[in-house]
Amino acid sequence: MVDLTSIASAATALTVIVATVFGIIEVQAARRDRRERAAFEAVHAIMTPQWIRSVAFVQSLPDSLTLQDVEGDERIFDAARNVGLICEGLGYAVFAGLVPIETVDDLIGGSVRVAWRKLARYVIAERERSGSPKSWEWFQWLAEELEARGDTAHLTPAYAVHRTVRPARHDR
Repeated sequence: MVDLTSIASAATALTVIVATVFGIIEVQAARRDRRERAAFEAVHAIMTPQWIRSVAFVQSLPDSLTLQDVEGDERIFDAARNVGLICEGLGYAVFAGLVPIETVDDLIGGSVRVAWRKLARYVIAERERSGSPKSWEWFQWLAEELEARGDTAHLTPAYAVHRTVRPARHDR
């Protein structure tokens, strides 16, 4: 025959287990929500008219701009700074785990790669001139991390990869 102490102990143990499992599930949900909010805020911060104009302009420029090319044209200089500073902040946000690299790659990975290809030579010359190897460090880090992702599946455009996927409906 089972005594009341054993039943109470079993009930207490079961309560602790259920509470622990529930706590773990809630912590995971909170982390997922935080990452989603951070990704949304990053996208919101990036998708400004200034970013859109600047990144489109930088992408239209020849590869490997020199220090003289960038600083000799105010429009190039402004666009390069706008793109570089956004990518700098975004690179750090990815490094710090605030925004998943997959989100950045899906949304603007191609733009970051192209911008780095266009501006790398300028950035390196600027570092040498200023004596600061930290100039635009997170922009470079982000571009290199995107390139180092290994597989090429992320380079396939969304319209091809997700051809049969339909968006979730939230009006139900």
